[in-house]
Amino acid sequence: MPYFATVSFHSIIHKHLIIKPGNTISKIFAVYIFFAFTSLASTAQTKMIDSLKMQVFKAKNDTEKFAAIMNLCVQYRSMHPDTLLHYVTMAKKIAASAGNKLNVAKTEYYYAVLLNRFGKTDSALGIAEKNMQLPDEIGYRQIKNSFGLLKGNLLIRNNRQKEAIETSLILLRIADSDNDAALSIKAKTIIGWANMELGQNRESLKWSLDAINTWQNNDTTIQIAVTYDNVAAVYNELKKNDSAEIYIRKAIEIAKREQNLTSLTNGYYIYSDICVALGNINKAENLLIEGLKIRRQIGDVFYIVSDIAQLGIFYANSNQPKKGIEAVKEGIVIAEQNNLYAKLPFLYNALAENYKAAGDLTSYSSTLSKIIDLKDSLYRRNSAEALAEMQTKYEVQKKENTIIQQQYDLTKKNFFIYGMAGLLAATLLFGFFFFQNRKKNQRLKIQVIKTEQKKKTTQAVMEAEEEERKRIAGDLHDSVAQKMVVAKLNLEALSNQIDITNDSQKKIYSNIQSLLEESTAEVRNLSHSMMPRSFERSGLTNTVKEFLDKISKDGLKINFSAEGNFTTIKESTALMIYRIIQECVQNVLKHAKATNLDINMIAENNEIDVTIEDNGVGFNINTINQESTGLKNIRSRIEYLSGKLDINSRPGNGTVTAFYIPLQQA
Repeated sequence: MPYFATVSFHSIIHKHLIIKPGNTISKIFAVYIFFAFTSLASTAQTKMIDSLKMQVFKAKNDTEKFAAIMNLCVQYRSMHPDTLLHYVTMAKKIAASAGNKLNVAKTEYYYAVLLNRFGKTDSALGIAEKNMQLPDEIGYRQIKNSFGLLKGNLLIRNNRQKEAIETSLILLRIADSDNDAALSIKAKTIIGWANMELGQNRESLKWSLDAINTWQNNDTTIQIAVTYDNVAAVYNELKKNDSAEIYIRKAIEIAKREQNLTSLTNGYYIYSDICVALGNINKAENLLIEGLKIRRQIGDVFYIVSDIAQLGIFYANSNQPKKGIEAVKEGIVIAEQNNLYAKLPFLYNALAENYKAAGDLTSYSSTLSKIIDLKDSLYRRNSAEALAEMQTKYEVQKKENTIIQQQYDLTKKNFFIYGMAGLLAATLLFGFFFFQNRKKNQRLKIQVIKTEQKKKTTQAVMEAEEEERKRIAGDLHDSVAQKMVVAKLNLEALSNQIDITNDSQKKIYSNIQSLLEESTAEVRNLSHSMMPRSFERSGLTNTVKEFLDKISKDGLKINFSAEGNFTTIKESTALMIYRIIQECVQNVLKHAKATNLDINMIAENNEIDVTIEDNGVGFNINTINQESTGLKNIRSRIEYLSGKLDINSRPGNGTVTAFYIPLQQA
């Protein structure tokens, strides 16, 4: 809704409006529904609205149609109320059938906008306050903020400016917290408008100019013409007509660009007031006529008759009574045809002013009498409707009180039975939960025992594996390797005693010597691989470095780094970490086809973190065999050490294997 209240002649119009409190919303909607089906197709509005209507028409399903309708409803400031009612009703059916609470709230927002246009601000305010109680979740935040802004707008229209300022300050805090520039601009605009209504023009300017400054410094599509309208109106009230004219020209320019017909019309009326103050009566008249023309284009008869009355007063004040009488009589016909009885006193007041200006005292006198009769008629009608409404409420309350008394008596009689039944149910429920909890505790104890047994079994298997590795490594190093060394020495001694001159014999001798040397080296390497001797003298990092230094593969560059203190890790744990790294590196050598391999070890914050990254062919994590022996060994060792493993790879993008082991447990 526009956060704007016009001044001068237009403000006089609203001061004289009399809204019939007894009219039901359904009566007003019945009138509008009738006109909706006869005028929707022919109503001329903006190109943007026509384009958005076409999007609604082209929607393939209810989801697309609802979204298109919401985009269309955003243009309600330039939309005929019949058109808005038609599309809001359509959206409401879609949201209700889908059971979407958020979408229902969105349709209720525009329904409340319609009520405001029909003058039912109290009903609209009730809808806004109800929807401000929606869940405090991210999905509902924007619509709740929209209802908060609508509430501020409606409070001002109900002459409750201080409450509007309080509501808007809350929204401003939300905007600052969420860094929401659009919400900030709208909240500041409402605060500026409320202060303008309170006559606090300096305070109004401060907030409105701040809103414009926020708009200029942020990339937001919020419609800002209304804020410029308010600034121009305040400057005009302060007799700063030049400043007022600068801002109203800008407001009109922006309203045209935004295709915001309501703001454009209001801009013309404010500019007309400025022209009157500057003595340019002809331009003021042209602006009023142009504003009325646009208002007719929007098609809201409620405001059309208000604008005609304003134009009539202008003609009376500018000594053009003939034009004023003609215009006001047209407004009276429109008001009577559309049952806008609340507008008639003000229209006849404008008519009386024009008769007075024309010197037709007879018509002036009879018109004043007509005004008195109209006010009496409205008073009687409103009083009768209010009395009927109060009587209905009384009868309904009386019936409700009888029902409440009967319910109380019935509740009193059945209280004991319900109490006993409830106590029995509570006892049974307590017993059920007690035994369920006991069974759960037993299952947890069994699970803990199984887990502990599994951990002990795993520990025993791993320790046995390492012991067996040590034994085999010792046998290979102390027995097989030594015997092969002795055999090599004996062969060399034998060569000194036997003169080998035959070429074939020399070749056989050389082959035997080479095989012994290679076998000795392989046995020694196998022994060191199974149980690295470097653990005893230099620890984990140097052992890993020695293992990597021995890798010789063409085209592969290996980078190794270690940071932190590794000396406090137990030998058994360090050996398992070494085995994990060894297995990972072997996988890279076998499968990765990598040209670069990075191994990083960090010991800090009571844990050791290891990352092994290659630039090889990679693989699909989802298709890898999780039960392969190598991967299974890696996982079992890491789980045994209470660590965690993460493997990240994609075909063509290499592989990153990362794991960490908590050192306290280690």
